[in-house]
Amino acid sequence: MHAYRFLVFVCGLMLLLLSAKAFAQPANDICSSATNIQTIIIEATAGVASAGPFSNVAATGNDVDIATVTGCWLDDMTGLADGSSPQVDATVWFHFTGIGGVFKLEVQPCDTNLNFISEDTQMALFRGECDSLQLVDCNEDSDALALNYWSAVQPLLEEGASYYLAIDGFNYSGFGSPELPLTTGEFCLQISNPMVHVYEMSVATMQLFPNPSDGQTTIVAAEELLEVALYDCRGARIAQWHPKHARRFEMALPDAPGVYIVCVSTAQGEQRMRLIRR
Repeated sequence: MHAYRFLVFVCGLMLLLLSAKAFAQPANDICSSATNIQTIIIEATAGVASAGPFSNVAATGNDVDIATVTGCWLDDMTGLADGSSPQVDATVWFHFTGIGGVFKLEVQPCDTNLNFISEDTQMALFRGECDSLQLVDCNEDSDALALNYWSAVQPLLEEGASYYLAIDGFNYSGFGSPELPLTTGEFCLQISNPMVHVYEMSVATMQLFPNPSDGQTTIVAAEELLEVALYDCRGARIAQWHPKHARRFEMALPDAPGVYIVCVSTAQGEQRMRLIRR
C-alpha cells in the first residue's frame, strides 16, 4: 500500500513538473535575456539563413513600451484595428549587432504546414540597449493581401550598432473571438540579404566609383549605356537617366545617406550594383 501511494506521489509530482515546464515563461521573455541571433545575421550575408523553432507560449509583454508600437500593431482592445491601443502580451526577444547593409528579418513557419495560430505575429525592431531602446521599424503583417499574417521588416542595419527584435503574438480578444484569443506557438526566423546578387557584377565590363560616395559617383562600362536607374533600399525608383552614345556617366546622388541600387542597362543586358551614400 505504501509502495502504491509512493508511486502515485511520484507520478503526480512528475506531471506537476512537466506542466510547470510546459507553461513556464520562455528564457527570452524580457529584453535583457534576449536570444542572440548573430550567427544567422552573418550567414545571411551569403543570401538566406534561418533559425528556430522558437516559441512565445506563456510569454508576457511587460518589457515592450506600448507607445513605441502604437499605430503599428493592430490588435486593439477596441476591435478597430487602427493601432491606437495595441495589446502587448506574448513577446519574445532577440539580439544582434549590425554588420552593415539592408537585411530582411521575417517570421516564417518552420515547415510547410502553415499554422495560423503561431505565425500571426507582430514585430518591432529597436536600436540601442534595453534601458534606452529606440524604435527602428515595426510591422503587423508581411503581406495581408496574400494572407501572409506573419511579420517582417527590412531595415538598413548600421555596422556595429546594437539591435533588439521583439516578436509578439496577435491578440484577437478585442475582435470578439474568444475561441482564438492569442496567437502563440512555434515559429522560425528567416534573415535574408535581398541585395546579395549585386556582388555578382562583372568588374571587367562595368565599374562604379567611388563607392561609398559622398554625393557623386561615376559609371564606366565596356558597352554603350542605354539606361541608368537609381533605386532606394526598398526598391522604389527615385531617378532615371538615358545617356546617349556614352560609356561613362557621372551621377549625382540624393542628399540622404543610405544604401541604393544602381541598375545599368546596355545592349548586353542589365547589371545591378549596390551603392552606399555616406
